[in-house]
Order: sequence, then C-alpha cells, then structure tokens
Amino acid sequence: MQIAAKLLAELGDTIEAVKAHLAKMDDHTLNSLLESMPGKSLAGSAEMAMTILIYREIETRKRGRNVLPFPST
Repeated sequence: MQIAAKLLAELGDTIEAVKAHLAKMDDHTLNSLLESMPGKSLAGSAEMAMTILIYREIETRKRGRNVLPFPST
C-alpha cells in the first residue's frame, strides 16, 4: 500500500512538472507538440494524458486563464 501511495504521489508531481513546462512554452512550440502527438491513443496511456494537458493549456490561453484547474480543487 505504501509503494502504491508513493508511486501515485510521484506521478502527481510529474504531471504538475509537465503542466508547468507546457505553461512556459510559446504558442508555436505548444501547437507543434500537439501536432506530433498521435491522432488516437489508448485510454489512460501517457500519450492520452499528454494530449489532454496540451489541449488544456491551449484552452487556458484562449480563455485568458479563465479556466478551472484540472482537476478542480
């Protein structure tokens, strides 16, 4: 149980780091990254998670940071 909790905590930290990195990218780089992602990916895969984070950052920029955090807290 402790191992699973530790792994989940590390996963959460990694996702936060990726989100912070995406937020620092310029629009062109972000869109290029999105274009390089596969058109379809398996549910729950790293590719799907990354694509969601990229779309989320793009939408956040379009709406002037007026987007609820994901997941909402």
